[in-house]
Amino acid sequence: MAAVRPELRVTETYTESNFLRLHTRADGRREGAAGLSIVTLEHLSYRPADGGQGGWTCATIVDGEAMSKRDAVFIARAYARENGIPVIYQSHGE
Repeated sequence: MAAVRPELRVTETYTESNFLRLHTRADGRREGAAGLSIVTLEHLSYRPADGGQGGWTCATIVDGEAMSKRDAVFIARAYARENGIPVIYQSHGE
């Protein structure tokens, strides 16, 4: 099962070269949105420059969608399990 790590500090660096990053923040845009978060899910991977172009790539899986944190973690774990990568969980303002 994919691991969900605790919130990371801004100064912390990622040691994985291939991981899924889950951002959540409270949905203050809508009245009656209690229990919903704005969720962004990104797959980040690093490729060394072996004679070609290397560096970080970011594929956005979910972009600013309103859903419960429970649903967001479920989607993140399923994607991470399917792709064999860890999940880095990072919460903003919750």
